[in-house]
Amino acid sequence: MRADNRGNKEIRNLNFQINYTPNPDGSVLVECGNTKIICTAMIEDKVPFFLKGSNSGWLSCEYSMLPSSTQSRKVRDISKGKIDGRSQEIQRLIGRSLRSCIDLKLLGEKTIWIDCDVISADGGTRTASINGAFVALKLAIEKSFAKKQIQKNPLISNVAAISVGIVKGEKLLDLDYLEDSKADVDLNVVMNSKKEIIEIQGTAEGNTFSRYELNELLDIAELGIEEILNNQEEIFRGDEVIILSTDNEHKVKEIKDILYSIPVEIISKKQAGLSSIQVEENLDTLEGNARLKALALKEKSKHSVIADDTGLFVEYLNGDPGVHSARYAGEHDDKKNRELLLENLKDTDNRRAYFKTILVYIDELNEEYIFEGICNGHISKVERGDKSFGYDCIFIPNRFEKTFGEMSSQEKNAISHRQKAVNKFKNFLQKKYKI
Repeated sequence: MRADNRGNKEIRNLNFQINYTPNPDGSVLVECGNTKIICTAMIEDKVPFFLKGSNSGWLSCEYSMLPSSTQSRKVRDISKGKIDGRSQEIQRLIGRSLRSCIDLKLLGEKTIWIDCDVISADGGTRTASINGAFVALKLAIEKSFAKKQIQKNPLISNVAAISVGIVKGEKLLDLDYLEDSKADVDLNVVMNSKKEIIEIQGTAEGNTFSRYELNELLDIAELGIEEILNNQEEIFRGDEVIILSTDNEHKVKEIKDILYSIPVEIISKKQAGLSSIQVEENLDTLEGNARLKALALKEKSKHSVIADDTGLFVEYLNGDPGVHSARYAGEHDDKKNRELLLENLKDTDNRRAYFKTILVYIDELNEEYIFEGICNGHISKVERGDKSFGYDCIFIPNRFEKTFGEMSSQEKNAISHRQKAVNKFKNFLQKKYKI
């Protein structure tokens, strides 16, 4: 057992105190055990000279430790006439980590300044800074979005970081200063909400370590990062939690982006602990199948739920694949479905089609509401694009020359069937919350 009675795979007590200072666009005091850092985000209407005229934004970070943050007084950088090498390395890490989670082109020519000031250092200041800086960044984005200073949500994913190491042969998660000072192996791991690696900083400070041990350390780090990501998400939960009847990351992100300005929290089945709920979609209408999925979720949860069903309706095929779009080829295989559809259309020039989405919403009081969205278009003769799922790379919406699969998520969200259904749902929520 460790000095603070933690298990080897447990993180220290983590707390985010948001809006800690009044002036920044976003601010948070992040506390990780005895490590405490003030993280702020401020947005300026200008960019560095190398980005002028690019219509793209920038994000930069500064990191420092107050003199009293350590047991012996730390000399201020200004007294030395130059930035401390360690501070410079850490602020670059924070900047790289946060730039990975934001679409800078959606900012316009704005700069987001992240400042991380350590007021108490007990190990893990760089990882705690990343965790707090993301929260400050998201608060700043939400504030600017609400003021219409930013037109679209530029955040791509959450970001979290944790330290992990080997101390006297033991693999430990979230090292404090005493453990870090004795570590034979020390790693800092940064990941996004998909558990994709953004950066790994690691070294053998005592004994060397094997590839097998590295994989073990990364597995342990992922456990800690998942807990931190959940803590971050908890901060931004709205008054109403809505469970989406899918774990499809594309769908979850699309709907979250569209509802970004509404004070509700959209979570997937997995986040709600309901991934085991599987519904046989055996009815003959999209509405029927969407309602089946919504009711199955609602039976297991007190929260509101959303379920949707989408079909591709092709005129030449008398509406097929329609309600059976997901299993058109007999199994849930997107590529086989597309191949069969293209084969069935090879002898005709009539390739008119439309996507239709039906969304069923059941609120906390079990009231049901239905929203519909349709996008007209035609089927291409070959697959084009890879930014997609389902039939996206063979569907060309009217008035466009690109398939959904060739469009960015922002382009698709502006015209898609799901966007139209969710926009109607958004308008409903705006009236509900008097926005």
